[in-house]
Amino acid sequence: MSIRSQDEDLLRRIEANDPNFDAVSIESEFIVELSYEQFDRFGHALANNTSINMIWLFVPETQENVDVTGWLCFLELIGGNRSITHFYYESASAAVKSLRVNSAMFLRRFFERNGALEFISLKIIDPDEAEAFASALASRETALESIRIDGANSIELLRLIFEKNPAAIPKQVRTRHIGNEGGEALARFLESANNVGIRKLDVPNGDIGPRGLQRIARALARRDSPLDSLSLELSSSSDTFLEEFATAFWENPDSLPNELIPGEIHICEAGGRALGTVLVRRGTPLEHLFLHARNEGDHSWVLGVVALLQVLGDNPSKSPKILILEEFHNDFMEPMERLLQNQMCSLEMITFDENECHDFYRHMTSVCCNETSISTTYESNHRLIHIHNACPQLDHYLTMNGNPDKKKVACIKVYDTHFARDFQPDFFAVMQPSLLSKVLAFVNQAFADHEVFTSEAAPNGNEAAKQATNNSLSIHFLMLKEHPFLLSNRLINRH
Repeated sequence: MSIRSQDEDLLRRIEANDPNFDAVSIESEFIVELSYEQFDRFGHALANNTSINMIWLFVPETQENVDVTGWLCFLELIGGNRSITHFYYESASAAVKSLRVNSAMFLRRFFERNGALEFISLKIIDPDEAEAFASALASRETALESIRIDGANSIELLRLIFEKNPAAIPKQVRTRHIGNEGGEALARFLESANNVGIRKLDVPNGDIGPRGLQRIARALARRDSPLDSLSLELSSSSDTFLEEFATAFWENPDSLPNELIPGEIHICEAGGRALGTVLVRRGTPLEHLFLHARNEGDHSWVLGVVALLQVLGDNPSKSPKILILEEFHNDFMEPMERLLQNQMCSLEMITFDENECHDFYRHMTSVCCNETSISTTYESNHRLIHIHNACPQLDHYLTMNGNPDKKKVACIKVYDTHFARDFQPDFFAVMQPSLLSKVLAFVNQAFADHEVFTSEAAPNGNEAAKQATNNSLSIHFLMLKEHPFLLSNRLINRH
């Protein structure tokens, strides 16, 4: 609810702790209307309210017509609220400096004592404001989960908090409208505070140029432990940025953030290949990679994604666990299929933001359960658990893959595809993996040369022929299970 003018009914709802009233935006137009007594009443109402968990606060642009004593009293009173989790504060550049700084100082009680506070958004104009807020945040017993800092001067806040109490640095830092100047300041801060507690860094809005972002990348590449997440956007297009970004992490690839979101950043073929090469050099796969297409139908972006997939195809164990692509392109089909067909592939989730890809879903169904033979079914992809808008058959296999026991998943797929309905899949589960693989290989080899076993044996869904094959496979499997001595090298070699 936005409060722009005096509203008795609204004030009564706040005083009555209306459970449907959980957020309030206090506009500067409202502040200039209040007397000291009204500030006092409104402050007590907010201090005692336990339903409101979000407050937006806008400092007036001028002291004219503002009861400054009442305003500061109001700020001190709301410091008694212990239920607010999100706080947004914006200081107007036209506001008198003394009003801005005093406002920050009187909010200290609120920042220090509210243990429920998780997120704050601050637009800071003056270094003295930054000093006041830093003193309050550095005094907290626990660090904030997240902070959004607006404007180039806001970066000074991080430096001051770190200087006073490094443990008070929020875990997630989001920037807004900091420009190239703020980008350089952020890079300097990251360089001076190597192991500071920031776990997530979000630099959106595209208001930092390549130079500032490259310096940020170099600072992150020197960290002893990687960020959990990094989201970046450029203020202008650059064909070489991603390649240069990847190069910054070449010497220390394990410092590359676990979740990488290069939004609005041009990904060309060289950039995709460079990024893939750094991913391969990491000790562990990325958790999350989001490749954002700068423009719809951007062919150079397609080439960049293909180049990345090709590099990962040669090193499937280093593919990210979650891959999000802005859109799907047919050129992705072959390298994606090659990547996922390898049992070492670590990719678990694929999402396309914009379009459905029916041919891709059909190919992925075969990748998750290749019915050509027992061996191909057993060696299908059992790790992939999610593809956006998957068709029903593919979704069935993806759901099966959600079972962490991959041996059991493989056995059930083999059972469903190649064995009789009255055959019990538990026979698979009790066998040691080495014996199971030999039995399946033997049965598979014994039938591989028979036309009835191949996929062509049941054209147009000839269930009778397929059932005959499955019955035979079941009998042979049980025979081998009961008499494993038949698995001697001599017999296997004869087949």
